[in-house]
Formats: sequence, C-alpha cells, structure tokens
Amino acid sequence: MAERKDARRRKLLDAAIRLFGAGGYHATTVPMIVAKAGSSIGSFYFYFRNKEDIFAAALQDLGERTSEALNQAIAAAPEPLLQMKAAVMRLFLFLAEHPAEARILIVESSGLGRRLEQIRRSILDSHARSVERTLSQLAPVLPPLHIPFAAHCWVGAVFEAVCHWLEYPAEERPPAETVALAVAQFNLRAIGAPPEVLS
Repeated sequence: MAERKDARRRKLLDAAIRLFGAGGYHATTVPMIVAKAGSSIGSFYFYFRNKEDIFAAALQDLGERTSEALNQAIAAAPEPLLQMKAAVMRLFLFLAEHPAEARILIVESSGLGRRLEQIRRSILDSHARSVERTLSQLAPVLPPLHIPFAAHCWVGAVFEAVCHWLEYPAEERPPAETVALAVAQFNLRAIGAPPEVLS
C-alpha cells in the first residue's frame, strides 16, 4: 500500500516537474498536472495542498537529487581540488540533462513568495556551504580569498552558465561536457588553483 501511494505521488510530481519546466509556474494549473499524470483531482489533494505545495515538493526533490549527484562525483575524486572540479562538472551536467528541473530551480522559483524562495535559497546555500568547507581546508595553499563570497560566486557561475546554455536553440548548443569543463576551469582559476588541476 505504501509503495502504491509513493508511486501515485511520484507520478503527480513528475508530471508537475515536466509542466513547470516547460510552461512555467503561472501557466501550469492543478487540472493540467492531474491530466498529465493520468490521475484525479481527489488524488492530487490527498498528496498536495495546492499548486504551491507541489512546486515546493518539486524543488525539494531537485535539491535531494542534485546533492546525491554531487556526493557521488565528489566521492570518486581523489583530492579536494579535483573533488571541486568534479562537483562543478557534475552539477552542470545534471542540470543540462534535466532542463525542466534546471528551469524550475534557476528561473521559475525566483520571486514566487517567501516559502518557495526559502527552499530555493536553501538548495543554493547548501551547495555554497559545501564549497566553503572545501575552500577553508585548502586556504593554506591558495591565495587569500573571502571564502563565503568566493563560495557563492563559485555556485553562481555554474547556475548562470547552465541558464545561458539552455537559452541556445538545442541544435546550436556546444556540447554540455565542453561547457561543464570550461566552467570548472574558470572557477578553479578564480581561486588560484595550480595549472595541473585545470586540464
């Protein structure tokens, strides 16, 4: 029973993510989500209070999935600077592979009220805190940095690059892997990483 409930909730959430990512928050309605999921209005309101509630759930789901992808990338890299490089590339590639989710996080979640803004900020701040911890460990071997600002610039560069990349027509976009590496190299140069880490 619990698995069936989770599956029904997941179906509604996946439908909402596709619609929010394609048409935006304001253009998406609860009946549209229900129809896309092949569900019912009653089922929707069993799991979610309203459209804002399912959008919040979509953001939280995205935060969990990006964190999982980043943790896997970091675990596979042998030392802190390479972990940071791997994390930048994985975050960019995750969002490039999931453009609906990228639009929800980068574009649609901005300016939708205090609750949604807090969730959005918590995701970005979580990534920045991770960068900040690593920069603090590396401080003795890097040029002087204002670490909290550097960490937020580091994360911001990834999201801005993803946003710009997605604005290109699909057939004109440079390969995501090429852009991900360029963003990682940009960030690493900005903190004074040695040349051998950049390639």
